[in-house]
Amino acid sequence: MLILTRKPNSSITITNVYDENGQKLQDIEINIYSDNRIGIVADGSVDIYRSEILELGD
Repeated sequence: MLILTRKPNSSITITNVYDENGQKLQDIEINIYSDNRIGIVADGSVDIYRSEILELGD
């Protein structure tokens, strides 16, 4: 696990993302807002879930 500390109104970019067929996807950008929210910009084929939602199926 990589743990990063970011100030409000900053962002993190994840690059070199590929789909299951080896096709390069756009970079994933994670924005941190001052009111303790995050925004994620990613290719439409990338599934994004809250971890507690995924745990319901266990």
